[in-house]
Amino acid sequence: MESTVYSAATLSVIASIAVAIAGFSGVVVALTGKTTKSFSALERLNLRILLQVSAFALLFSLIPLILHRALESATAWRLSMLLYGFVHLVDAGFFAVRSVRLESASTVQRLAPGAGFAIAVVQITLGFFGTISLVEVTYLFVLVWHLAIAGMGFVNLIFASRD
Repeated sequence: MESTVYSAATLSVIASIAVAIAGFSGVVVALTGKTTKSFSALERLNLRILLQVSAFALLFSLIPLILHRALESATAWRLSMLLYGFVHLVDAGFFAVRSVRLESASTVQRLAPGAGFAIAVVQITLGFFGTISLVEVTYLFVLVWHLAIAGMGFVNLIFASRD
């Protein structure tokens, strides 16, 4: 029970950070004075990554909190992990297609889908076969990993707005 309390607090903090990153990115875009139509393909991709990953972090930080209200703790964590893993897998596929088509994509952007696939497979595997404590810790780690990606996207957006 104690672990669930700490995880609930951590999930709430992650949700708040995700909202802050997305909100500040909106401010940065507004201050550039450019419309998203005038952004380059790479700038649009970076903005999409930032907003989408922030939205994923927000959504998937709230899902376990909601499921814990209706389900046993272990079932809630497993279901949350499986849902997150399957969405992560589909998103990695879409991102792989988008980044391959974009000639100006960086090496990191081209390699990121592979990491996304690997993490999604780990999420799904743990959702079915992992211990609950490992599922919980990995779930939180992946959320923080997504926040880090959103943070990098935010920094890219700030530097792109200076050009």
